[in-house]
Amino acid sequence: MTAFKQFTNREVTITSFLADKGFNFIGGDITGSTVGINIFTGANVNYTSSSNLQTGYVYSSSKNSIYNSVKQLYYTNYISSSTGDLGVTSSVIPGVTRDDDYYYGPIEAPLYENYLQSSLPQQRYWPTGSGDKITVLNIPTKLFGEKIVPTTFEYHFSSSIGGDFVNGLLLTDDGEGNIISGSDVVGQIFYSHGMVVLTTHSCGGISDEIISIGGFDSQQFNFSSSLTIYEQQYKCTILENEFGSSLNPTLLTSSTAGEINTEYYPYTTGSFFTPYITQVGLYNEVNQLIAVGKLSFPVPVSQYTDTTILVNFDV
Repeated sequence: MTAFKQFTNREVTITSFLADKGFNFIGGDITGSTVGINIFTGANVNYTSSSNLQTGYVYSSSKNSIYNSVKQLYYTNYISSSTGDLGVTSSVIPGVTRDDDYYYGPIEAPLYENYLQSSLPQQRYWPTGSGDKITVLNIPTKLFGEKIVPTTFEYHFSSSIGGDFVNGLLLTDDGEGNIISGSDVVGQIFYSHGMVVLTTHSCGGISDEIISIGGFDSQQFNFSSSLTIYEQQYKCTILENEFGSSLNPTLLTSSTAGEINTEYYPYTTGSFFTPYITQVGLYNEVNQLIAVGKLSFPVPVSQYTDTTILVNFDV
């Protein structure tokens, strides 16, 4: 049996904090059921072209779809200019009436959002030639949480059986949304989406090379994820005059058929008898049990001072 008590606002504390976790995956671990990192090739080809093949390891999509999806989401403002295509707009100074409004300009502003990862001016290159390729490294949400922690992403690739990267390739992020190879910007990373896009000619076709030379096991991913954890603390206070009697049904005398028994054994009514607490249950507003905190040992309810039990859990 149980006894209930309503919490007040001052007895409930919710504190948030960021938890980071590092990951390292090599070769075949990348596409495991508990990981699921996907690698795509995007290509600027017609949808009906014979070159518009399926791409991807965990799940697949056409090369044309990958190319155009990434273009729409991240690069529509960078098709003709690596620093962004600017739209010319004007501003208005409201007057007393609409006829008194005053327009002035022009003001140049980016045409599209494109998920900029920094307040600093960013340069992005997008290949527009026929047949040009890009590579997309897609990390699932179950791994990166709310975002990939900036400056923690690393991608290693090398193959001892030939190809353009036999000497090895190391990609890192600069913390501002750029993917760096040596001193060159070869693509972008979108931290909150878990997406890495390689667009330059030197790296755009790396996904095809992984397939053609069998270099899947020559890959390594390193990154840290970030997730907000909410620590909830409930202060369960039992006053000295509360819960002084036990609700354990085994303390009741044998019941009479057809009647509700409310008579306790004599030894339970003396001042020396003290109920013990073994667990605390938390209920929502419709009396549904949502959490249980079990004590490591039974705690007696004091008849002289308040008893406080702190229940902590993270969500």
